[in-house]
Amino acid sequence: MQGGDSMDRNTVFNITKATGIGPGEHVLIHFWGEDSDRDAANAFSAAVAALGATPFVLQQSRSANFDLFSTAAEGSFDDAYFEAFARFDTVLDIFAYRPIILDRELPPEKMSLYRRYIKNLFYALMKARRFVQLRLPTAANAEESGLDREDYIRRMNAAYSIDLDALKKRCTQAVRDLSANDRYVIATGENCVLHLDLTGRPWHIDAGDGDWPCGEVYIAPVENAHGRVFFEKLFVEDTGCFENVTLEFADGRLASADHSAVSKFIDALSPADRVLCELGFGMNPNVGDLCGYAVLDEKMCDTFHIAIGANTMFGGKNNSKVHMDFVHTGGFHVSPVQQARE
Repeated sequence: MQGGDSMDRNTVFNITKATGIGPGEHVLIHFWGEDSDRDAANAFSAAVAALGATPFVLQQSRSANFDLFSTAAEGSFDDAYFEAFARFDTVLDIFAYRPIILDRELPPEKMSLYRRYIKNLFYALMKARRFVQLRLPTAANAEESGLDREDYIRRMNAAYSIDLDALKKRCTQAVRDLSANDRYVIATGENCVLHLDLTGRPWHIDAGDGDWPCGEVYIAPVENAHGRVFFEKLFVEDTGCFENVTLEFADGRLASADHSAVSKFIDALSPADRVLCELGFGMNPNVGDLCGYAVLDEKMCDTFHIAIGANTMFGGKNNSKVHMDFVHTGGFHVSPVQQARE
């Protein structure tokens, strides 16, 4: 990979196997990266083939896409083109860097064509039986995360190097236990209790067949959560890290915080963006501590996270342009309502 970054071939194979890919499948490796990153795409292609499936590669290079869409005409990508991508059994959506953006600005009419291409392509790809997203431990992704490069790569490689069979068992047992009740309260700090109604909503397991790094169980609660959550340390994306913060929810929405900077952040959100849209529990034992990068933090064992924003993709009813996780570590207690410790 670029800049000497690497992922062990055994890890690549284990990841690919964990997605559930089997003999006879057609698998698209949708690869976001430059030619200098192609070793990663090649490694996943080899892993797919080793499982008896057929790999195809579609590379999305920022530089190549700029050249392509600088000259593309309105009829360059017709319906038949996109229909061809709607026939895969599995899509591995792999990022060597942040997807979709280009390295230079296209003229407005060409940028419109590019955006339409991406929209139509993803509409086709989402028809696959499996759609798996994976971030590679690269310098470019480290920069995007806000972490030091070496720290990011170390954390990501550790999160990937787990016993996946054991992880699946833990997640399955957790969902079995949590599915026994429809209403829960979560107690944090002193006198902070969050009430959640899960009636009719399905639990989901992320143990290798969804988002990588993996390791969580999650659900879209009914959009009527209320109560308070205390965070010893609260990371707010693009805003900062804050200590000893209490968030209050009312009528399903994030209503207030007892910290001025967090309150200012909340005030800037639309009503849809404030909706408590997710409850999740981290299950990955190789995520050691909070770092402010939600992709990793939400997978950490002995944590729970709540999110605000969109949840229609996993059983909820709230449409929003944002999805932001708040990860809680430290002491908390989860109880069915009939056993709640108020």
